[in-house]
Amino acid sequence: MSIRSASPPRKRLLVHLSQAVETLALTKERSTLEVPLKSLLNGRVAVQSFEVNDREFRHFESISNALNRLDQGTYGRCIFCGRRIEPEVLAHTPWATECLECGDQESQP
Repeated sequence: MSIRSASPPRKRLLVHLSQAVETLALTKERSTLEVPLKSLLNGRVAVQSFEVNDREFRHFESISNALNRLDQGTYGRCIFCGRRIEPEVLAHTPWATECLECGDQESQP
């Protein structure tokens, strides 16, 4: 599947994933992690080793997980309550995992 033929959420996530991978490739900090990169065209998984910081890796992982949710049909649903995540949230953060209500509850003490 090419990025051109992908669905709109998938296109946005693939662009973000590409940017995250580029950042991972350029960032050389703390520990070495093995990062599985799924080829977008043939479904194969290649393992590459990068030295990355935790924040950059978590960002990559969030985008990758969002693509998995898209494949499973659960993308755009809150992982806590199951309701649809607000379109404005997904527009700003396409890898979001929770609706505004659940996100607000989690940030309260």
